[in-house]
Amino acid sequence: MGAMAIARSNPLVIYAGTGEANNSGDSNFGRGILVSTDAGATFTLNTGPGGVFNTDRMTCSRIAVDPNNANIAYAAMANFGNNGVFTSDITGVYKTTDGGSTWANVTMANGKDSTFPWSDVVVDPNTPSTVYAAVGYLFGTANNGVYKSTDSGVTWTLLNALHAPVGASFGRISVAISKANNANVLYIAAEDNTTTGELARFVRSDDAGTTFTNLTAGTPDYMSFQGWYDTTLLVDPTNSAIVYAAGAADANSMLRSTNSGANWTDISHTGVVVQPHVDHHGIDFDANGKLLDGDDGGIYRLDDPTVPSWTDLNGDLNTIQFQGIGLHPTNANIVIGGSQDNGTELYMGAPLWTETDGGDGGLAQFSPTNGSRAYHQIPVASFGTNFFRRSDDGGATWVTETSGMSGDTTQNFYAPFSVDPGNGDRVLYGATHVWETTNAGELWTAIATPGIGGFNSGGNNIDAIGIAPSDVTTVYASTGGEFASTSHIFVTINHGTMWTEHDLPAGSARVNEMQVDPANAQIAYAVVNGFSTNGHVFRTTNGGMTWTNISGTGGGALPNLPVWSIQIDNSTSPSTLYIGADDGVYFSADLGVNWSRLGTGLPNAQVFQVAFNGSLRILGAATHGRGAWEIQTGGPTPTPTATATATATATLTPTP
Repeated sequence: MGAMAIARSNPLVIYAGTGEANNSGDSNFGRGILVSTDAGATFTLNTGPGGVFNTDRMTCSRIAVDPNNANIAYAAMANFGNNGVFTSDITGVYKTTDGGSTWANVTMANGKDSTFPWSDVVVDPNTPSTVYAAVGYLFGTANNGVYKSTDSGVTWTLLNALHAPVGASFGRISVAISKANNANVLYIAAEDNTTTGELARFVRSDDAGTTFTNLTAGTPDYMSFQGWYDTTLLVDPTNSAIVYAAGAADANSMLRSTNSGANWTDISHTGVVVQPHVDHHGIDFDANGKLLDGDDGGIYRLDDPTVPSWTDLNGDLNTIQFQGIGLHPTNANIVIGGSQDNGTELYMGAPLWTETDGGDGGLAQFSPTNGSRAYHQIPVASFGTNFFRRSDDGGATWVTETSGMSGDTTQNFYAPFSVDPGNGDRVLYGATHVWETTNAGELWTAIATPGIGGFNSGGNNIDAIGIAPSDVTTVYASTGGEFASTSHIFVTINHGTMWTEHDLPAGSARVNEMQVDPANAQIAYAVVNGFSTNGHVFRTTNGGMTWTNISGTGGGALPNLPVWSIQIDNSTSPSTLYIGADDGVYFSADLGVNWSRLGTGLPNAQVFQVAFNGSLRILGAATHGRGAWEIQTGGPTPTPTATATATATATLTPTP
């Protein structure tokens, strides 16, 4: 979900825009705008004019509702793109006058930008015919800036007075307007146009955008390096001099000014027991005038800005964003998971999960041959050379194990690793090289080096690794990058002495994960996490020399959505395949001729990883935003059960 808005004139009316417009690599695409007229009990989906919201997977940056008429709303829509390529003539500010039944692109109709993302929209609460909206492409475009309409969206004028953020040197732009009676106060914040994401401009207008005061020099860089991803701005509804700005800067990640932005106070309250997460995405006021903060740790309430003091409101909200999940080899009540911004967590069968290592948690796995041993990855961007960690007490404590490969720090944010199913001390890790350890990480040796032995990766990082359980000399590895039109797959059958390139069919997008048949090293599977008409799941039976698209046909075909993960159950004949996709978990019992959703009850969410324990007959699913789930395989079609619900302290509570 990218944006939500409640109608002030009728709180039963809720607008919710699907799709995340904040440009992260794991942001999800949109399907349209949902509208509820019964306070959220039911929703109706509208896919936009000609179905453009759904067809082009558009995302929603913000929704603003007319304060006097719940049927009138504006949505700032962004372009999700197709594997990094934007579609023209679709973005803009869309308006509805019939409660979301129909939408029209009112900025494109006025000749304004319709390719790059519109990052914000606000309605003047005192004069609803006045609307402000921003083009805020993170890498900058000549059309970036704030536009104003005084005729309910019919015509739009760029605010280009001195100090206003205009043009390609600015990236994402946020706008906030005062709700105080007769106020013409407007605040605008803009990040720079690079991925450093720092605060580039902060201005205030006291005359509805005619002139601006430049407040940048006195405003701490609350965006830090992530203004393209998380930034939010809000004015106190009763006092236009009180303004809040939040981003991702740890200390100073949330600021409060009581004198119109001239001076700021840090209210993030870093270092205490109850504090909001440092990545802030949305702030608003509740009915009692208390500030609410939606961030990567859930939802918090600011009880007293002068202390400051916060209250955790998460309760049993199921919001954790898992990147990876690992099942214990012998105990069904023990699960490990790595999650975005909430570290690596351990589930021991109790109602709560426990965070045992912090930061961004990537893939996490138990040793299949030693349940006391576990491994997990964390990003180089945050932890430098401490990117691979091992636990010898079941995931309770961790030590860094990167000896021999610590200098290979050019790698994916969430780098891949794979544990040998037959030898839990043997692990392969992918950076620019493929690294191998046979002693649980105490020493690593490169078995693939760019430019040597046929491993011609073209300067790309390793995206996926496939270990052959039946043959230690056979390894599969893929490279290509986030928006690869075709990944490069390399196979060695002599433990890395020589590699041979065996790519998927052209146009097959980026390989995100590979698995090798447990009994036959010549049979392997690869899944791609892009939108492609060429397929999403591929199979080879000859060691990669040829790959066959097994994404299904007709009514048994997979939807054209990214696939992130695959697992093989070879206890059946033929093997049963399980995949995690952008909208859930699918399985095939006929080697990809037909695919079906697995079980019932799993939330409609991205599944970044599936993990399978063949002995316990359990399949685990790591969802991005709806916690971790597991399902018993075999026998009648079962119902998934939740194993994870996020709370503010990164512990997780099961839901019924």
